[in-house]
Amino acid sequence: MNPAARSQAGAALLTVLSALVALGIVVSLIAGRMHGDIRPWVLETEKTQALYLAESGIAYQLYLERWSDSSEPSFGPPESSDSALPDSGLGFGEPGGKGLGRMAPTDTFAFRFDTSLGIPNVRVDRSRAYLDVTATGKYRAAEATVQARFGKALDDSIFGPALTLDNDIPVEPFPKEQVNGLMRIRKPAPGMATLPFLNGFSLTRYAGEFTDKKYFVSDEALRNHLADSVATKGNGHFTPREPPKFGKTGFVSFSLGQVDLINDGMQTWVIKGPGRIYCDGEIRLKGKIRLQEIGLYSGKDITFEDDVSGNEVTAFARGSVFLYGHSRLGIDIVATKDIVLRDQAQTLAGSVLLSTGAKGPAAGGDSINAIRVVNEAVARGFLIAAGGNGRVVMATPQNRVEGVILASAAWLTGEVDGPVLTGKLLCEGTNTRNCMGPARIYRDRLPADFTQPLQLGPQDRRAYVFKLMDWRQD
Repeated sequence: MNPAARSQAGAALLTVLSALVALGIVVSLIAGRMHGDIRPWVLETEKTQALYLAESGIAYQLYLERWSDSSEPSFGPPESSDSALPDSGLGFGEPGGKGLGRMAPTDTFAFRFDTSLGIPNVRVDRSRAYLDVTATGKYRAAEATVQARFGKALDDSIFGPALTLDNDIPVEPFPKEQVNGLMRIRKPAPGMATLPFLNGFSLTRYAGEFTDKKYFVSDEALRNHLADSVATKGNGHFTPREPPKFGKTGFVSFSLGQVDLINDGMQTWVIKGPGRIYCDGEIRLKGKIRLQEIGLYSGKDITFEDDVSGNEVTAFARGSVFLYGHSRLGIDIVATKDIVLRDQAQTLAGSVLLSTGAKGPAAGGDSINAIRVVNEAVARGFLIAAGGNGRVVMATPQNRVEGVILASAAWLTGEVDGPVLTGKLLCEGTNTRNCMGPARIYRDRLPADFTQPLQLGPQDRRAYVFKLMDWRQD
C-alpha cells in the first residue's frame, strides 16, 4: 500500500474511534440523567408510603379512642384465657405476634398492616385539654411524621342558646337586643321568652369532673417532679445565651426556687419543646419570647410580660396566671386563683382557660377565683371559672371574648361572640342582684367549627363526634 492510501486509512480509523468515543459520552450523559430522574421519583414514592403509614396510625388510634378508653392502665392487648399474666411470646405489633404477647405501653401503639411494610409508631398526649396524636411512619429510607389534634363537636343541647342562666334569684328584665340568640333561663323575668330548662342540668356538675381531672393530674405532676432527686434546689435564670436544657428527660425542675426566662434583646428568642419546667416558686417570662410545646408548672404564680407568644403552651399554677402587654398565646391554663388578661393580651383560638378555685387541703375558703379580661384584652377559646365562687369578669366595653363562657357568675361589660352559661349575672358591686350589664352576646358569631375539649361533658365516646382541629406533617 502506498503512503497516501495508508494515510487515508489511518484518518478513517481515527474518525471512527472519535465517533465511538463521542457516542459513549452522549450515552453516559443520557444514562446519568435518566438515573438522576429516577432516584428523586423513588424517594418521593418512599416518602409517600411513609406518610400513608403515619396517616394510618392516626386513623387507627382514633378508632381505639372511639371504642376503647386507651388512657386507662388496663388498656392493652388481650391476655391468654388460661393465665392472669400476659403471654411471654411475641408482643402486640411485633412480627409474628398474634395480638396477645406482652402488654403495649399505655398510649403507645405499634401495629402492622402488612408484613412488607414498617410499623407506624403512635403516641398520645393527654396533658392538654384536647387529644394530641403523633404518628411516625418509616418506609425504607424515608420517614414521615403527622401530628393531629382532636376535640369533639360542640354539644348544641348545652351550648346552642346564646344565654343559659341556671339561676336561683330571678333575673331582672333587660333589652332583648343585648342577646342575639335563644335564651334558656331557669327563673326568667315576667314575659321573658325562654326555652324550657333542661331537666336535671347543673352547671356545676357539668364542668366539675373536667375541672377536677385537669387540676389533680397537673398538681400530681408538679408534686412528683419537685420531689424527684434530680430537682435543683436553687433558682433558674434563663436567657437566649443560657436557655433551658431539657435533655432526654424532657424537663427541668426547681424544688425550692423560682424561675425566670428573660430576653432583653430585640430578636425573638424561640424556646422549642417538647419540654417542661417545674418550679415550687413563681415563673416569670419577659421580652420577645416564642414558646412551642412548652409546659410551665408553678407552685405559685406564672406571669407572661411584654411580648411572649407561642402555641401548644401549657400553664399550671397553684396561684394565678397573668398575661400582660402584647402576649399572644395558644395556651391551656389551669389556675386555682385568677387568670388575668390585660393590656391587649390575647389567647388564640383553641385555648382553654380554667380557674378551678382552691382544691385539696386549701379547699373550703370563700375567696373568689376569676378569669378577668381587662384593658382591651381579647380571650379566645373556653373560659371556665369553676366552683361556687368562680367568675368571669369583662371590665370594659373594649374587651371581647370569642368563645364560650362557663362560670358560676359573670360580670359582662364587653362583647361575647359565643354562648354564655352562668348561674348569675352581675352588674354592680353588691352582688345581690341578678342583672345584665351593658354587655352584648352574639351566639351566631361563634365559628361553626368551634370545638370543645373531649373531657368536658358526658364521656360516652360512642355518642359524640370527633372533630379535627389541627393537622401537621413534618
